[in-house]
Amino acid sequence: DRELHVSVLLDGAETALEFFTPLENLDLHSVSTPDAFVIVFTIDDRLTFERATDLLYELRKMDGWAGPVILVANKCDLVRTRGVSIEEAKSVATTYDCKYIETSVVLNHNVDELLVGVVSQIRLKSAPSRKSSHSDVSCYARSKHLLNKLFRKDHLSKSCENLYVL
Repeated sequence: DRELHVSVLLDGAETALEFFTPLENLDLHSVSTPDAFVIVFTIDDRLTFERATDLLYELRKMDGWAGPVILVANKCDLVRTRGVSIEEAKSVATTYDCKYIETSVVLNHNVDELLVGVVSQIRLKSAPSRKSSHSDVSCYARSKHLLNKLFRKDHLSKSCENLYVL
């Protein structure tokens, strides 16, 4: 297994990120208390995308996990050999309620945005909610909110790409 340590300075506060890359298949239950999951696939290798999709499915089945998840399409510089479309990747991100970003480590494209986005998502998910409690919201308001979420597909697809909002 490999580890990578990176420091990110955001809004005057430094955050130390530790990335863990398993050499074999990842057992999500063996990972101890992560703050976020960053699941990476390469756009020119369909098998990595299918494995990433399987991991997202397993992650959403886990009891108690409500932290941020970011799906990362790496090697976006390899456009000609692309095996996974942007639309398909965004669709998976929306389906599994996670964020999506395309990067190229070779070109240093969106790498800083990803790191800042990871920190932003961790801070947003761990911040105490300012919304009113569940019991304070009427059944009518909850139903209206659910219907609005269901019928605003365009809004959902845009939000999966914005790493700075929930």
